[in-house]
Parts: sequence; C-alpha cells; structure tokens
Amino acid sequence: MQRSVDQQQAPGRRKAKRRDPRVKYFGFTAMQWPFIATLVGNWLFAAAFFAAAKYFWTWTPEAWGIADRLALVIKDAVIALVPGVIGICIVAAQRLDPSQFVGRVPKANSPVDINNRFILNTFEQFTAWFIANAGLAMYCPIEEARTLPILTALFVLGRILFWIGYHRTRICARSASASPSIRRWRPSPGSC
Repeated sequence: MQRSVDQQQAPGRRKAKRRDPRVKYFGFTAMQWPFIATLVGNWLFAAAFFAAAKYFWTWTPEAWGIADRLALVIKDAVIALVPGVIGICIVAAQRLDPSQFVGRVPKANSPVDINNRFILNTFEQFTAWFIANAGLAMYCPIEEARTLPILTALFVLGRILFWIGYHRTRICARSASASPSIRRWRPSPGSC
C-alpha cells in the first residue's frame, strides 16, 4: 500500500547532493584534495622561507675549496641528523613502557610503532638529502654557499613537522615530509 502525500517522510538534513568518491576533478578524487592542498601549501611555504632566508642572510664562507665544501656538507649533516637521534632517544624511553608492546613486538599504531617508522623514514630521507646536498655543494659557486644551510634548516623543520603530523594524521605527515607544513596545525578528523 502506498502512503498518501501528507504521510511521506520529511526530507533529511542533507541538502547537498552526495558525490561519488570516485568522481575526479582535475584527475584527483575528493579524498586526495586535502593532500594536494597541503602539499601545495608546503611548496609555497618552502619557497617563501628559502627566498626570505636568501634575501636577508648574506653569509659567504671565507674559502670555498673542495675541502671547505665537504666540511660544510658534513656540518649540515650533523644538524640534519638531530631529528633522527632525538627519535631514537624517545623510542629508547618508550621501550620501558610494557603497555605499548605485545610480547616483544610494538602494538600496531602505538606511539612506539609510529616513532620506529619515523626513525626509519628519517634515515631514508637523510640519505637522499645528503647525496643531493653533497652534489649541490660540489657545483655551486661561493655566492650560493648559503643555500646549503638554508636547505638543511628546511629539512630539519620538515622532519619535525612530519613527526608531529604522523602522530596526528598520516595524510598531513606524508605531505609534510618534503617541506614544512603550515596549512593547519590542528587537523580535523579525516582531513588535513
């Protein structure tokens, strides 16, 4: 039996049409857009940071031979390793908490598990950064030597924000791994 017109259910709260999650705009789904927006924000911040640091900081080394270039790369590498070393210290302290383990294995997505993945990712990123930084140092002129410490600062800032973001939401963390994220400090659930 059919209901009469006055007995039909009231329309729901949702006024906007639901979109199919597979629908693509410019080749990206609705779930990919927060990642893309954060990534573009990262690039813009990194470019602005780099340009401002290069404009306001006028340091040049006294000598710029091969040994001086390698010395600067090694000094920068020591600073770039700081987030990884701090992560190792944090995991060492977290290993004293038995509630984060099942037997000898860390619980999935527990803070110690996340920090273990952060350490692994940091040293993988460091290896690529070190090779790129050394290659850049070999070919840049003395006027561009300040580029190396600026890129090191961006790397360290990016790793710190990756660690913070990885504990909050993985989308933000993965888009922040290449450069610092300033789009949002407190992501809402399910978005960046």
